Amino acid sequence: MRTHTLLAATALASLITAPGLAQTAAPQNASPGAASQQLEDIVVTAERRQETTQKTPIAITAFSGDTLQQRGVSSSTDLNNMVPGLAVGNNGSGSVQIAIRGIGSTNDTEVGDPAVAFNVDGVYMARSRAAIGALYDIDRIEVLRGPQGTLYGRNATAGSINVITKRPTDKFEGNASLDYGNYNNLQTSGMLNVPLTDTLAVRAAFQTSRHDGYTNNGRSSNFNDEDTQAGRLQVQLTPSETFKALLSVDIFHEGGVGYASAPIGQYAKFGSPYTYPVSADGSLNHTNKGVSLTTDWDLGFATLTYVGAYRTDTDHTHGGSTQSSTCAAPSGALCASSIFRSDEDQMSHELRLANSDGPLKWVTGLYYFKENNDVLFALDPIAGITSLAFVQPVVTEESKAAFAQATYSLIDSLRVTGGLRYTEDNKARTGATEAFGHIVGNTYVGGSPLYLNDADLTWHSTNWKVGAEYDLAPDSMLYASIGTGYKAGGYGDGQPPNNNPYQPEKLTAYEVGVKNQFMDKKLQLNLTGFYYDYQDFQVSAIGQVAGQASTVTVNAGTAEVYGVEVEGAALLTQSDRVDGSVSYIHARYTDFVLATGDVFHPSSAAVYIGNTLAKSPEWTINLGYQHMWDLASGAMITARVDSVYVGDQNLDYRNFAVTEQKAYTKTNLSLAYDDADRRWRVMAYVRNLENNAVLVVANPDTNGSGNRLAGSGSYAPPRTYGVRVSANF
Repeated sequence: MRTHTLLAATALASLITAPGLAQTAAPQNASPGAASQQLEDIVVTAERRQETTQKTPIAITAFSGDTLQQRGVSSSTDLNNMVPGLAVGNNGSGSVQIAIRGIGSTNDTEVGDPAVAFNVDGVYMARSRAAIGALYDIDRIEVLRGPQGTLYGRNATAGSINVITKRPTDKFEGNASLDYGNYNNLQTSGMLNVPLTDTLAVRAAFQTSRHDGYTNNGRSSNFNDEDTQAGRLQVQLTPSETFKALLSVDIFHEGGVGYASAPIGQYAKFGSPYTYPVSADGSLNHTNKGVSLTTDWDLGFATLTYVGAYRTDTDHTHGGSTQSSTCAAPSGALCASSIFRSDEDQMSHELRLANSDGPLKWVTGLYYFKENNDVLFALDPIAGITSLAFVQPVVTEESKAAFAQATYSLIDSLRVTGGLRYTEDNKARTGATEAFGHIVGNTYVGGSPLYLNDADLTWHSTNWKVGAEYDLAPDSMLYASIGTGYKAGGYGDGQPPNNNPYQPEKLTAYEVGVKNQFMDKKLQLNLTGFYYDYQDFQVSAIGQVAGQASTVTVNAGTAEVYGVEVEGAALLTQSDRVDGSVSYIHARYTDFVLATGDVFHPSSAAVYIGNTLAKSPEWTINLGYQHMWDLASGAMITARVDSVYVGDQNLDYRNFAVTEQKAYTKTNLSLAYDDADRRWRVMAYVRNLENNAVLVVANPDTNGSGNRLAGSGSYAPPRTYGVRVSANF
């Protein structure tokens, strides 16, 4: 009943608010340093064809590269709470956890899959570490909410973040910027685009970023610092009007002291969430690099697209740990340092054939993905001798898929859509958990096996989508869809059948929405209602295997998620703009019982029915205001304020008080000056004006018998401020 009421209310609201007043097209990707008569209308490719966000019949939020620069977005974690229902946070060990509408994945180990796909120029990034350093020289970012299976190579249960970089053009141009702020933050970036011939162009871009640590460990180093360098080189060949090819090579390196989780609850004894003990200085050495080839061939009746990529991700980290009560004690003297090494490579191929002309628009494709990984994680309480080591030299994942989707116009104002996808996934591993091994230089010498870690599992899934869209007026569209999503299962430590295998999660999503532009595109209002029926929802946390700490993933029986999202923007005058969003989410486990208990219920069943899903605040409200002053010289001053309110939320499925983040606000301010020719800009900014310490990841202590009053977590950055100077030529 709640589903039908929600959908009916949303549809009724759309009819009331859609008088169809808009008349003319809006400028695309307008510069934030220029006054506009209309709201910008970003062209996206979320449905594998070019159309504006207002004409795309799904829940999508897009940001142009200029907007990202203005709001200080330089990594995926900066997107946190900028989109209705989107939560992005670093887990305290270098991986990024992304959730949309309360749906995410906390198993960011080598055997887990993200619920939100992260794609750069159409290439799926398998490991969440790869999402840290991709956001420079960006054309746009598209955030798609809801399952994305029938249009994309790799299935995404909760949604997808698509990063589209700027491609080489036929114009000689370049830019450079320098940013300096507190914590000795220094960020540089630049781009140079060179057309070599009429058919060949090259584009090179880079970004560096460093700052001192936000965390004081009471000794000689600051953890949670940054020291990154990234570069990208693209070559585009357009030998004819019907064929083009783009070759892209990129590299990202991350160094510095590294990450450390913060003690929370009873273990947080220092008064400040940014001060806690870590016994040993850490070091981070993470490199992600790859090469991709994208070709488009216009065959007349359709376009044939190929996207192939090969990537490697190497992470060799040595750092302190705050995962246990002994480590989180005030002295920190018994903290165990840790060694993590991951050498991963991935290969993907996607072949699509698509037609976007005429009443029938369609796309069909084949996808293949293969990942190999060699992983070592060792605790090192006494130099050179490990107390515990996870040695996994062979970890593989393979995915094959065929997909198709078509949209047909019954009449000019009414279109229907259908899609289908078949997927086969395989995951395997060979390794062991060992004790009393040795670290000799940079080499691990095996110790005594405690137990073997083996697995070889395969799953198959067929998913579908049906939908319809209707133009209520030239600039008002009503749409509705029903679709399914799927995410492969997996395994834990141990040998079959005692290696804690878990099943794929399955989702049925119902969505209805309306997109409106009024007053000659000076006012925009979008409304979305959704309902999710989840089966076997995967939840992960640190648990116990044979008396040792290990990531354990289990299936919740069923979960129910529904909500409403409102996004809007308005040009009050030629110089004044307001924009914002409101998100309401109800996310609960309706059937979640662990019959054999867990570390917090050692002698009885663990019942989590009625608990909220992690990272699903009931209310999230964003509001932004921007004013521009035109000076007599032709120069311009732009002031902007953005503020977000996020309601109470729990960051762990068990919903203990220690992992709860209370409601908070965050406010960002910026003031920019653009010269008359719009060739250079100076901007001052403040982020997190309130200086709130916000938990983004949290887990209760699962060591020993379990302590639900203490644990570890990760905090978003404190208040930061600085000045950025940029120039175009």
